[in-house]
Amino acid sequence: MYVFASHFKDGTLLKVWVQPRASKTQIIGIYGDSIKIAVKSPPAGGKANEECIDFLSGILDLPKRQFTIKSGQSSRSKSIFIKGVAPDRITVLLEHAMGRQV
Repeated sequence: MYVFASHFKDGTLLKVWVQPRASKTQIIGIYGDSIKIAVKSPPAGGKANEECIDFLSGILDLPKRQFTIKSGQSSRSKSIFIKGVAPDRITVLLEHAMGRQV
């Protein structure tokens, strides 16, 4: 069981390490206690944050309004709250997405 997703209030707190300015937006894998996501956008102006949320929203098939960056708005290390979804469900979906990329 990975530690990047934990129960928080009425949803999941997801630990994410974002790598901006990548050649391709994708899940790289596990990075310490986080899931590492590469995004094409630069970190300036919140573009990398926005792309990270868009990417997670698409992979998890959830509306963007369910995602909130709780900490790390100006850091590569982020805590993202996903409302209304249990950590085990998030973990299964992200593991599935990682498997599809290989």
